[in-house]
Amino acid sequence: MNIIERIGQLLGTIVPDVPIYRENQKGGFKEPSFYVSAVGSRGQPELFGRQKRTHGYQVVYFPTPNKPNADMERMEQLLLDQFLTLPEFAHIRDRNFGRVDGTLTIDFNVVLWTHPVEDGTKLQKMDQTERVK
Repeated sequence: MNIIERIGQLLGTIVPDVPIYRENQKGGFKEPSFYVSAVGSRGQPELFGRQKRTHGYQVVYFPTPNKPNADMERMEQLLLDQFLTLPEFAHIRDRNFGRVDGTLTIDFNVVLWTHPVEDGTKLQKMDQTERVK
C-alpha cells in the first residue's frame, strides 16, 4: 500500500461516507468529497546509507454546496483532532489548513527514514579450515 492509499484509508475512517479521489474528475468532483495529491519530495542523506525522506501532500475538501463555510469549519476541526497519524506507518507533520476558491486545503508532510535494501545473497559459500594442536 502506498502513502496516498494510506491517506485515503485514514480519511475513510474519519469520514466514511465522503468519496475520496486521487485523480481529477472530468465531470467535476462530487460534493462533499476529498481529493488527495502528492506535491513533492525531498531526501537528506544520513549515516550508513540511510535517508530522511520528506513527502509533501495536499488534501482538498469540497464542502456541501449549502452552507459551505459551516461545513469547512466542521471538517477543519474534525481533521485537526483526528488526521494525525497514518496507522502503523508514520506521523503526519506540518499540517497547514487554508481556504482556496471555496475549498478547504490541508498541506502536510509525511517523514520517513529509509535504508537501502540489498537484494541477493551476500555470502553464498564459506570454506572453513580448522587446525587442532
